[in-house]
Amino acid sequence: MSPATTTAGPTPRQLSYLRALALQTATSFATPTTRRDASREIDRLQRLRRRGTPTVDATAAPTDELAYATAIQPDEVSGFGGATSWRRHSPATAATWPARLGEPTELARYSAGHRERVLYGERIDGCVRITDRPASGAGRSYVVERELEQDGHGALKALVADYLEQARELGNVPMASSALRHEHRQAAADA
Repeated sequence: MSPATTTAGPTPRQLSYLRALALQTATSFATPTTRRDASREIDRLQRLRRRGTPTVDATAAPTDELAYATAIQPDEVSGFGGATSWRRHSPATAATWPARLGEPTELARYSAGHRERVLYGERIDGCVRITDRPASGAGRSYVVERELEQDGHGALKALVADYLEQARELGNVPMASSALRHEHRQAAADA
């Protein structure tokens, strides 16, 4: 090969063929920087195709004949190589997947210092998330519990009661780092 072949960037024809091979073999590739790299990548994808790797026709609708159920569909990704990314709103899934967010429900109110705060519960994908937010809307919010799902309503009531008791004892937001440091120091002093 000539020196120009080893240092020059890949040709548009090579890149186009690489994209076609990637779609046919349902794989991705790193965008080559030289013509030699592009040729090597083309050879690799051709070997995959010859070995009987399941092929995907980008223009065909998804069928039951795909090799596996989790195969990436052409409408789920955009770009090629290192620039490949998931599409944010796939046309196939946007209409069929309803949002699974519940409305925030006020669970309790308490005072921390001179500020009123609210504990909210919100169902997200079947799990309850508990957050502690300022009543005024301005200020820091804290996640108290991410996935309260299996323990039921009794566990939720117990968590809220315990949290309110901690807030009363501390005179501060229990999840605040300053309150946690204070608790840590107290535990160390008591030990």
